Amino acid sequence: MKAALQLLLTSALYLFGNVALAYEQATHASMTRSAFFASSLGSLSGDGFSPLLRSLGLDGYQPFGDGTGYFEFISNVAGVSAYDRRAQNYEKQILRSIGTSTDQDLALVWLMYGAIREDDNPSEDPPTPQDVETGTSRPLHHFFDPYFNQRLTAPGVDQLDPDIHKSVDWAMGVRDSFNDPNTPESPRRNRFTVLDAREAMFRALTLATLSDTGYTDVSSGVDSKTKEQWRRAYWATAFRALGDVLHLNQDMAQPQHTRNEAHSGKYCFVEGLCPAGHTSVYEKYMNARALRLRTFNSLAPFRTPVGVPINPLVLGAYSIPAFAKYSDYWSTAPGDPSVNGKGLADYSNRGFFTAAKNFGSNDYRWPSSNLTDYSIRTVAPTRWDGSLASDATPVQIYYGQVRDTLQEIATPAVPLTTSGLWDQFLKEKAAQPRYTLNRLNYDAMADLLLPRAVAYSAGLINFFFRGRIDIKLPQEGVFALADHADNEGFKTVRAKISNVTPSFVDAGNNVQAQDMTGGTFFAVVRYHTDKQYVDSLEKIVGTAPCTDYAAVIDTAKLDASTDCRDGVEQIIVSKPLDGISLAANSEADVEFDFQDRPIPYGMTDVVLQVVYRGPLGSETDAVAVGTIDLSEPTYFTYQNASDYIHIGEHVYTRSQVDNSPGLLAEVQPQACVDYRQSPPRLVDGCLTEFELDLTVSFADLTNPIAEVQGLPSRRFMRIVWLTVADEGFNPPVKRASRAVKVVSHRHSREEKALLNQQGTCFPLDPFDIPPRHSQMTVLSPAQIGYRLDTLGKLRTVNGWYNTSCVVNGDNAIPGTPDDRVDVMTPLHNFTPEFQPYPVTIMPAYL
Repeated sequence: MKAALQLLLTSALYLFGNVALAYEQATHASMTRSAFFASSLGSLSGDGFSPLLRSLGLDGYQPFGDGTGYFEFISNVAGVSAYDRRAQNYEKQILRSIGTSTDQDLALVWLMYGAIREDDNPSEDPPTPQDVETGTSRPLHHFFDPYFNQRLTAPGVDQLDPDIHKSVDWAMGVRDSFNDPNTPESPRRNRFTVLDAREAMFRALTLATLSDTGYTDVSSGVDSKTKEQWRRAYWATAFRALGDVLHLNQDMAQPQHTRNEAHSGKYCFVEGLCPAGHTSVYEKYMNARALRLRTFNSLAPFRTPVGVPINPLVLGAYSIPAFAKYSDYWSTAPGDPSVNGKGLADYSNRGFFTAAKNFGSNDYRWPSSNLTDYSIRTVAPTRWDGSLASDATPVQIYYGQVRDTLQEIATPAVPLTTSGLWDQFLKEKAAQPRYTLNRLNYDAMADLLLPRAVAYSAGLINFFFRGRIDIKLPQEGVFALADHADNEGFKTVRAKISNVTPSFVDAGNNVQAQDMTGGTFFAVVRYHTDKQYVDSLEKIVGTAPCTDYAAVIDTAKLDASTDCRDGVEQIIVSKPLDGISLAANSEADVEFDFQDRPIPYGMTDVVLQVVYRGPLGSETDAVAVGTIDLSEPTYFTYQNASDYIHIGEHVYTRSQVDNSPGLLAEVQPQACVDYRQSPPRLVDGCLTEFELDLTVSFADLTNPIAEVQGLPSRRFMRIVWLTVADEGFNPPVKRASRAVKVVSHRHSREEKALLNQQGTCFPLDPFDIPPRHSQMTVLSPAQIGYRLDTLGKLRTVNGWYNTSCVVNGDNAIPGTPDDRVDVMTPLHNFTPEFQPYPVTIMPAYL
């Protein structure tokens, strides 16, 4: 008869589904929300962007798209394909039920969606939506017993799924997180793991993937709008998958999940015979607290409506751990019978009883079943709503301590269990006293466990996004540089990068260096196309008709295109850069190759990101990124205007000086005036037009970034560069260093021109050339700003910073102002005069 009954129960399990649940979805959503704000992702001000979100480049406009689209990675014969998925009303309603908007702060929203959807299970009571891959019983993989280092082992459960994982393995996407954490499981049934979050993050940044043949573009042949949508959906996927991982770790704060106790409430033929475990009253109660309900129903097998006071969850006030590997957040001592681990599963396993493994159970050493370890108080029984029971038969509350080996503290006088004739609902009497858990025990449990679940989730977020790269200007002073006479674009980006990844520790609290060794770096330039741009700069954002922000962007629909600016953000990715290693807190000068796809000059809203993929600390395939706001292409135009002579506060042509006795009298030195003639005239060879040599540098003039030899009169050179944008939006704006040193001299040194290296052509001090802006800035999720600089003309030639060299006719102090901008005649259009003169650019930027 016993064998027949076992067969019947096993068949029922096989036919009807899962045997295990977890914290309810509203509870997970609430914990994830608190973890987000406690982590480095959370905004310090609450209305802007955290430094981490800015370093990820997620402070732009709609970086997650419309908030509904994401991908699921599925293996097939071609490798791994990304399939379109959409967020559903189910998870949106849960967010609304706990007071979270689904319209803003989408980094938070997607984390919460993942934390909710990890419990997808159509056979749950009540049912939830099926997960994206039908047939996967996700909750079966939500258990991990650190004492025995095992997964769920309930009777008959292997017939539901013959390959049940430990929670930590399911979360990481590997077979053995503790001994082989860097070998992906293949094939992998769970598509929302740490590995999937990493891959999605890399694709969001680069639209590339790493395969056996190297890095390949996953968007080849796709139009720019679709590429933008994909990058945003990949970011959503990364956060959605990370939310699933957080759920799995949060379940380690539910002792039934760490003490191998199934609790589905299914197949209870009689209340005492539930092969799939009694329903988790604790989880139902926590969900009621998360939703601030006055009642909840325990569901099968008890089906008891329970009235409770509105008692919000306690979610804060625990220090965030900073372990140096993922598995430590679950357990730092799996299989250790001393139960001294510092992971969340370690804490909940040894610290608390569960409904089926209560005081007196022989399964675990802790909590102790020794009466001498407890302070026992006899009290009148109290209902869940706080009122006294009608029957005053007393109960005994067992108060003990709960050890925290992470902080090396113990919480005293915790009501860990209750003994009496009542059941947990004060519903029935028993012939003999029994141990049960009631609201007093659950509240005490939750007040210790939930803040730790939040803190460990925040720690996991910080660890996942730990890779930080700082980007600074290289020694040469610009990120990219080109001769604007060459209209091909920027072909090289140079930068000084630093590994500024913060410290993390091992189980012994020893600092583990987060070195970047043996990986690959990429430079990614994000931008919007300037639809007006032409090489002459006659038309460009910053010139008519694009001189007002309302003409550049559609303020009613910020992602729409205008006549000035394409609304689609595009990216250009450099060739992979190998052979660079960055130890923690070290820096290196790097050079990124864009020869195959040069960076265009006609762009606005320019952002530079440096992406790293490879070993980082204990992880062999991590992703790190740094982001910096760049100037828009900044143009320096220098004109040889030696057909004009500076005298006093004005400039004049040689003919005008020759024909004015007053001007001739002001000429210095007077030896340049031939008074033997009548009327007097300038001496031949004095104050004449000349060719000019230029040397330009942001740093060392002995190693110039640009040179011009023999720039003729009435010709100009123009160089263009990318540098650091001014920081901030509203004044005072933090100014970036951009002093430009220029040395000019006459091409023929033997001729007399009274033009010294620092004459009136240039001031003695270096030029301070501000970066050019044409950029929409998202100040906060609800506030947009726009900075738009307009170009100016000199001799009808457009430029951002225009200067010119005229003949010094009166030995004026260098930098003496005059009216050259207003009076010099235009250069001749449709002639070489109107074309930039060739410049020799530093080879490093070619």
